[in-house]
Amino acid sequence: LPSVTAVLLAAMALVALRLAVRSPAASSSSHLGAAIALRPRVTPACRALGRIAAFRRFDRQPTIMQSASMRRGLSSFSEEPSAPAAPAQTAAPPAGEEKKAEKKEEPEEPAGPPTPEEFAKAELRVGKIVEVWPHPEADKLWCEKIDLGEGEPRQILSGLREFYSEEEMQDRMVVVVANLKPSKLRGMASAGMVLAASNEAHDKVELVAPPEGAEIGERVSLETFDCKDTPPANAKKKGNSVWRSVAPFMRTNSDGVATFDGTPLLTTAGPITASLKDCHVG
Repeated sequence: LPSVTAVLLAAMALVALRLAVRSPAASSSSHLGAAIALRPRVTPACRALGRIAAFRRFDRQPTIMQSASMRRGLSSFSEEPSAPAAPAQTAAPPAGEEKKAEKKEEPEEPAGPPTPEEFAKAELRVGKIVEVWPHPEADKLWCEKIDLGEGEPRQILSGLREFYSEEEMQDRMVVVVANLKPSKLRGMASAGMVLAASNEAHDKVELVAPPEGAEIGERVSLETFDCKDTPPANAKKKGNSVWRSVAPFMRTNSDGVATFDGTPLLTTAGPITASLKDCHVG
C-alpha cells in the first residue's frame, strides 16, 4: 500500500539522519550520503505521510474535503499524473419542459365569440351610484356604493379619477358587471365592475350610459336575445370565466351603441350608449 511504503521510507530517512548526527565525522559522511540518496523518494513520501498522519486526528468518517486531500496525498506516489476530471455536464431538462415554456410564451389567441346564451351568463345590470369617495391609498381609484336593486348598495372600485370628478360620478346611472368574483384593490373590497368605453390609447374613457327610464337593477339583454330568463354564472365558483370570454367582443359601433359581437345591448327603455364610437367596452 502507498501508505505503508511512505511510513517505511520516512523511517529509513530518519534513521539515516540520526546516524549522521550521532556518528563520528568519518562515518557520518556515508550515512549523510545515504540520506541524500534517499531524498528524492523520501520527500514525497514524507509529504504523503504528513497528510495521512493528519487524517488520524480527524474522525473515523472523514468529510468530503478530507477524503479529497487524502486522495491527493496518495496520488503523489503514482509515476504518471492522473487524468483531469471530465467537466460536469449540465443535466438536460425533463422531457416536455421546453415545450411547456414555449407554450407559456405564446400569447393566447381569443376563441370565437360566445353564443348569446353564453353572453347571458354574464350578469349585466343597470345601477345608480349613490355614494362616491376617493380611495385613501390610490389616487386613480374611486370607491362607489352602487344601487343594483338588491336592498343594500354594492361597493365597487373604479379607476376613473383621472376622467371623472366626484360630482360627475355622484348619482350617475351606470351599467355594472355584477357577477365577477369579489376582489380587493389596494386593501378595499370591490364586488363588480362598471362598464366604460375607451380608445386604443386609453387617454379617453367614458362610462356607458343606460337610457333615461331604465330601471335600477334590471338585466341588460341583447337586441336578438332576452337575457332575463338565463341564470347568471356563479361569481364565486372556481373557473367562472364568462366575462373573460365575453369582454374581447364588447365594443361601441359607429353610432356609439354598446354591442356584443356587433349586436346592440338593450334595456327595457332602449340601447346602452356612449359618445365614443368604435371603441372597446370593458
